[in-house]
Amino acid sequence: MDERIASVHEADIAKARRIVRGAITEAGEEWLSSAVIIDALLLEMIDVAGRYTSPDQIAAHLNDVAARLRREQTRAH
Repeated sequence: MDERIASVHEADIAKARRIVRGAITEAGEEWLSSAVIIDALLLEMIDVAGRYTSPDQIAAHLNDVAARLRREQTRAH
């Protein structure tokens, strides 16, 4: 990926994360459990991905999420 494109992509990721983090904070303030928040995030991720990518790409993204979660859990223990 071109360095300029990568820079814009990283900035966009940071912006999206701030927006999502705000929504997660708001959900927590409404006393929604982390399991409910995660379920909602997954459904929204699938919905967004379904509009812009193929089922195989969605599956690849979900596999990447699962692998990252496993790595983070390994580091935490």
